[in-house]
Amino acid sequence: MPMHWAGKATVITGAARGQGAAEARLLLTRGATVYAVDVIPTEDPVWDELKGIAGGKLIASTMDVGDAAGWDDLAKTIATSGETLTGLVNNAGISFRYGVTKTGLDDWDAVLRTNLTGAFLGIRALAPLMPAGSSIVNIGSVAGHTGYFAAAYCASKWGLRGLTRAAALELGAAGIRVNCVSPGLVETPMTVDGSAFVSTMRDYVPLARAGTPDDIANTVLFLLEPEASYLNGADIIIDGGMAGAGMFAQAAAKLKAVAATSGTPAT
Repeated sequence: MPMHWAGKATVITGAARGQGAAEARLLLTRGATVYAVDVIPTEDPVWDELKGIAGGKLIASTMDVGDAAGWDDLAKTIATSGETLTGLVNNAGISFRYGVTKTGLDDWDAVLRTNLTGAFLGIRALAPLMPAGSSIVNIGSVAGHTGYFAAAYCASKWGLRGLTRAAALELGAAGIRVNCVSPGLVETPMTVDGSAFVSTMRDYVPLARAGTPDDIANTVLFLLEPEASYLNGADIIIDGGMAGAGMFAQAAAKLKAVAATSGTPAT
């Protein structure tokens, strides 16, 4: 829906690479103005691909999503830009793969500050600028639907689901929709550093592959556009069927491994 984005703007956090960059890329090709924020400095070469996309307008800035003053400054910039803000994608996130007893308070605070408080601050600062028909998308995780060994990350994503529901209830009367997308295993710069983790988890995905940033971005784009106008307070899992399979995904993977070594059928 390219014409829909003429004169309209969206804010995407964590936009320099991975899922955020894929989301920004789609919106730019459709003619949107994209306020792309990230802690990565805008002069870093990682931004070059987005800067080269024709169609929309990229406004990149360096910002820590956990900084309330940064959000207030961004809101003022958008309010005086003459453009209509119709979208916010709270994509920025960090991981810390340790359990409760191995997680220091500083690490706990850092993960929640980025993954949960950042989304709260973004909604609080920008929702007042958004007209009816606007859409907010929070990027959660399947880790927010189950127990997960990374304690701070798990807690932050469970919290994000609650924030999504609360905001959907509050902002719905103003015609602003708030939804959550919960990806499963997606190969991004945040996950590829744990290659053993990625390869192991891939065995539990019924579609037998990891997701791509574009797999997530396409659903985010749908939620931002009018076709999703009655979808509010939802949490869409995009994980190749892993969460739906539950314990059976683990059982199937183990049976497959046994069959590979023994030559017996995996039944």
